[in-house]
Amino acid sequence: MEELDQLAEFVATLTFDSLPPAVVERAKWILRDTVGVIVGGMAEKEVAALAGFAARTAPGPAILLGHGGRTKEGWAALVHGTAGTTLEMDEGHAFARGHAAIHAVPPTLAQAHNASGQEVMAAMVAGYEVAARSGVATRLRQSVHPFGAWGVLGAAAVGAWFKGFEADDVAGTLELAASYAITPSFETAYQGATVRNTYAGMVNRLGLLAADFYELGFRGQRGGLQTSFGEILGQSFHPAALSDGLGQRYEMMRGYFKPYSGCRYTHAAIDAVLSLQADEVVDIDDLASVDVFTYDIAAHLSDPAPKTPLAGRFSTPYVVAATLVNGSAGPELFVPEMLANHQVLDLAARVNVGENVDFTAMTPARRPAQVILHFKDGQRRECTVYGSKGDPDQPMSDAELEAKFYGLCEPILGPEQTRRAWEELGRIEQLEEVQGTLEILAPVPMHVEVPRS
Repeated sequence: MEELDQLAEFVATLTFDSLPPAVVERAKWILRDTVGVIVGGMAEKEVAALAGFAARTAPGPAILLGHGGRTKEGWAALVHGTAGTTLEMDEGHAFARGHAAIHAVPPTLAQAHNASGQEVMAAMVAGYEVAARSGVATRLRQSVHPFGAWGVLGAAAVGAWFKGFEADDVAGTLELAASYAITPSFETAYQGATVRNTYAGMVNRLGLLAADFYELGFRGQRGGLQTSFGEILGQSFHPAALSDGLGQRYEMMRGYFKPYSGCRYTHAAIDAVLSLQADEVVDIDDLASVDVFTYDIAAHLSDPAPKTPLAGRFSTPYVVAATLVNGSAGPELFVPEMLANHQVLDLAARVNVGENVDFTAMTPARRPAQVILHFKDGQRRECTVYGSKGDPDQPMSDAELEAKFYGLCEPILGPEQTRRAWEELGRIEQLEEVQGTLEILAPVPMHVEVPRS
């Protein structure tokens, strides 16, 4: 495949010095943001248990951020991919219909213990570019979750970059890695089955294994990307996206950051709710019902009574109701007390979600939502938004991204280590080695009991 060969050549020849300054700056923001959500996610009990398990059973040189243990590279990529998706706050890419950074940053950091800051930047950009372009090329089946699909190629690209593979070997690694995508059901997210939170981590580990296996002499299927992502997991695969504007248009410049802890499909509705609350105080007791009209995929997030934090993050009725009650949309909405809050659940039962076909036609470039508040006295108030805070056309400010990082990291690292980590990551390209920075991100290891069945 000519397009794959071009992408492989790009990865094989990518160096820090070849990156435009704007890409370097964007990559640093993505690195900080992804590190923040990894550290924040490590506070979840099952994620901390996973980190402890990895450190005990597979000791190695890779530092587990937000935990303090050390493990083998593949396990670190798995743990960090899991931690980074658990809070649903990781960077995403609308045109890839998924999240590229979580398949680039964890595999890079897993192998960064002997790397310079410039090497970290180059490897991360290589992984992001491969992951995002593969996502743009792929139209997944509706039942498939993107985290366990094309992201394996991003991780494999990082592994190939660190091994110094020539272009032919990078292409071969990606063809081999295409067979290591898993069967990631989207229904797990709707049900709140936390296996979904492991998808990104699993394919991160498998992508790094693909590079190892290729080096050992194993080979993949010729045309494997087309088969895996155009026939098995996807409805179609368009190879031209792999090389379109390659080296001129960097896909990470088209990504978005997430200010809220929930599926991106709920974010436009959140923005509309917050806008209505900013205009005038909303008395919850005065509300009769709420209508939400949005695009097709987002309209599927309609469970009014989610039972788990993950299910809550994929429930528009719950997120809208909880935001109206709480006035915010951070991780605090998904603690057990809020999921059981009678006022929130009563209101969520009166939130109606439907598709607006005109909104669907605007995707993926725009992801709109309309929220209509119906009051018991017959009045109504409404707000329509055509995107979400954090999109390239309405970006989070530097201060907002910094506040997000501090909010996620301080409870685990403390204020001083969080400050030092923020500053070090912001100048990572100047560091001859990043090991010291990674150590700042590692507190005393947590001692979490492994859940027993």
